[in-house]
Amino acid sequence: MPVIRFYSSLRTIANRPALDLDSASFPTLRAVLAKLTLLYPEMDPYLLDDDGNLRREVPIFINGRNPRLQSTTTDRMLMSEDVISIFTPIASGKMNVEVLRDEEELIP
Repeated sequence: MPVIRFYSSLRTIANRPALDLDSASFPTLRAVLAKLTLLYPEMDPYLLDDDGNLRREVPIFINGRNPRLQSTTTDRMLMSEDVISIFTPIASGKMNVEVLRDEEELIP
């Protein structure tokens, strides 16, 4: 069974550090992502864009490797021993400064 490991706020949403899925029922990463958003609808905006594709900024790894560097990307077939690690995107320092700057401008 592939194991999905959640990190950061995704772990909080899932209320667990990991989840086992049957590779026969969820043969590809795309199928796993679809199942996750059904099980945990709060994950949808973190993981998928408006077209249902994996967001570019989501750090995701299969057995420690980035699936985006493979030609199959989310259509990659999963093996029973695969470990999928999903992290929430981390905003850059620039973005955080811009948010703070906007808040400061609102203060009289």
